[in-house]
Amino acid sequence: MSSLATNAPTSADACLSIVHSLMCHRQGGESEGFAKRAIESLVKKLKEKRDELDSLITAITTNGAHPSKCVTIQRTLDGRLQVAGRKGFPHVIYARIWRWPDLHKNELKHVKYCQFAFDLKCDSVCVNPYHYERVVSPGIDLSGLTLQSGPSRLVKDEYTAGAPVPGNSMEVDGEIGVTQTIQHHPPQQNFNLANIQQTPVGEPSLYNTTNRPLLGPSPTVPKLETGPDTCSRANWLPSRIHLPLLI
Repeated sequence: MSSLATNAPTSADACLSIVHSLMCHRQGGESEGFAKRAIESLVKKLKEKRDELDSLITAITTNGAHPSKCVTIQRTLDGRLQVAGRKGFPHVIYARIWRWPDLHKNELKHVKYCQFAFDLKCDSVCVNPYHYERVVSPGIDLSGLTLQSGPSRLVKDEYTAGAPVPGNSMEVDGEIGVTQTIQHHPPQQNFNLANIQQTPVGEPSLYNTTNRPLLGPSPTVPKLETGPDTCSRANWLPSRIHLPLLI
């Protein structure tokens, strides 16, 4: 009788067996020592919740092929769980161990039927890794992106300095092969002051400040006052003046 009691498996042996079974399904993202400590801590907390422990074993050993219930632990004050000197969100820790080794803490979204998801802020937190889905923000793939510049435009300026061209034109080759001519008015021609001989002091200059030749003093032309009430001076003066003969 005593021998049978001695050979009966204890709860500690059962826990070790469960931990060993769950360790076989880890993804390898965490170290073996950390994963074992985290699984042992979870199994011990679920000893009094046999139905939730069975749901965890079913979910892990079948890779989520069968529906499972919530597997809950008590929420801490800061929401994080400390395992082997490390702190992290509990649902993220176990999701890394059994599903996504490179998981980021902001990439988890709970399924609709999870009643104790971490985001729901309940007193208990569901750590069933198959009650969460990974949401990866789509990145921008720049590998296939090429920058295309428009066709080069050939600008030809036919205006040459010093040539008596009335107007210069600029030909622009458009994107559709149409040649467009843009007419420009040339700027006012400036005299080359280097080619003008300087006039000695005291002699009249051939050119004034307005660049017009001075041909001599301009004659003064009297202006005749004309208007509706005035007559022409030529018609008012007599052609001859007759003076009386003095005897």
